[in-house]
Amino acid sequence: MTTWGDTGVFRPRELGSRSRAAGGPWRLDEVVDVPDTVVDAGQVGALEIRAASTRGAAHRSRGEVRQDAVGVLDLSGRYVLAAVADGASTATHAHRGAQIAVRHALGYLAWALPGADLDSVDMVNALRTAGRAVRDAGPSPESRATTLTVAVVELGWAGQGHRYRAVRVGDSPALVLTSGTFLPLFAKQGNDRLPTPRGPADRVQGVLRAGEALVLATSGLGAPVRETPVGAYLAEAWSEVPGPVTYLHHLQFDLRSFEDDRTAAVIWAGHEH
Repeated sequence: MTTWGDTGVFRPRELGSRSRAAGGPWRLDEVVDVPDTVVDAGQVGALEIRAASTRGAAHRSRGEVRQDAVGVLDLSGRYVLAAVADGASTATHAHRGAQIAVRHALGYLAWALPGADLDSVDMVNALRTAGRAVRDAGPSPESRATTLTVAVVELGWAGQGHRYRAVRVGDSPALVLTSGTFLPLFAKQGNDRLPTPRGPADRVQGVLRAGEALVLATSGLGAPVRETPVGAYLAEAWSEVPGPVTYLHHLQFDLRSFEDDRTAAVIWAGHEH
């Protein structure tokens, strides 16, 4: 009998009881343009960026498409943009909604920010633009229901760190990793979805200091960070900026009952020279 999956240093870190689904072979899904995993990485000034979205064990074992999406963008060396979306598990085309939401939210900000001050740009308009795009992408808009969390980090604000703004619809969290602790930025657990949120968008602003990291995640990562030893594990693992492959390995931990897609965009603030 052969062993399915990676071994040695590439084996997913076990952080509790093992997931039965994670131990079995993956099944290919039927969506050609949504791969199992995407990874991105880069450096912009004193900021280091890592982003990944990876299919959860439950979806892999059933041959279902990854419903999360992520995007990061360097805007003229002045702003770093990031977005994550978590397609609703009950929506038949949730993966499309998530992709559309991320693409159009970042597209709006890439259009609105050049030549503008961060304070003059209404971040909520990025959510509205994404919501319209999700709604207008075809019949049955609710089949594309998705959360969306978007952030902008402005480099080197007055030598006092990096200003950021974040907005969201739904429950995909934003956090700051500081002094070994993940601090949630949004006070409540939202349950709205695009394209038709029922309440106002959540919004937050702050300053990212040297040594801190801004984290946008979907609930597949946010829930275990909040509720299990995953929080301590990632706080230690991300105390320094990992390489892109190591970063992806961090997201591939094995833990029973936490088998959803895992997506995170992380922006680390280094020391300016």
